[in-house]
Amino acid sequence: MTTLIAFSGSLRKDSFNTRVLRALPALAPEGTQIALFDIADLPMYNQDLDGETVPEIVAALRAAIAEADGVIIAGPEYSGSYSGATKNLIDWASRPFMAGPIIGKTSMVIATTPGPGGGKNVLPATAGLLQALGGKVVAQVGAAAIHEKIAADSDTIIDEEFAQQLREGLAAF
Repeated sequence: MTTLIAFSGSLRKDSFNTRVLRALPALAPEGTQIALFDIADLPMYNQDLDGETVPEIVAALRAAIAEADGVIIAGPEYSGSYSGATKNLIDWASRPFMAGPIIGKTSMVIATTPGPGGGKNVLPATAGLLQALGGKVVAQVGAAAIHEKIAADSDTIIDEEFAQQLREGLAAF
């Protein structure tokens, strides 16, 4: 059994990136379990909060990553890079400094946009950050015009090329 923990770098309720993450279990290889961890209530990283005790959500985040075989991060492209929510997630998960649970973890990065860019800048930026933390990024999957690739009324990928890229990324774990 392969266990993956998935995070959306978009906090918007109906985010395309979150919807793609919810679609992943249907595309995953047999024996792969994917859990979505909501980071909407994760406080901004503050070393004053990172001591002997940490906020409950931080403890849960670190435990979930530590227990998982791999991490999936899907996020929007903001100002040519990753969102503040994505960076904040990685900051909490990489602490204590270079000893946090995301250090050296295998990961997959997904970026979707309604526009034509398809996350061309955020994919290498996020992958580069994870690699700088010793991680192995097994796939970088981007999709432009995502509103044409996911069903309007469900979290189902309807574009076969995009679905296949996601399947291959999940199989690489």
